[in-house]
Amino acid sequence: MAQGVIPLGAVPTRESSAQVGEIGYEERASLECGRYMALLRHAIGPEPAGARLRVRRSEPDFGSYLEVVVEYDDENNVARAYAIRCDREAPTRWE
Repeated sequence: MAQGVIPLGAVPTRESSAQVGEIGYEERASLECGRYMALLRHAIGPEPAGARLRVRRSEPDFGSYLEVVVEYDDENNVARAYAIRCDREAPTRWE
């Protein structure tokens, strides 16, 4: 099974998010990511078999940060289509 991953960010693109290094970053970012996954599920629908929204911790040179990703089975057309929809049709605002 080929695994694909598409990073979606921590919040909708037109919203501000917690910044790495801020006091309380981990807690705020975790809450934001959870809220964003709920918004994606509401707007796009629940994940089909072979796809999964999750929070990923990235550790680049400037510090660890949290973001939502959609993981999918690249050989599953429905899962791949869902992941592409999450990337292209994600809400840009909380409301």
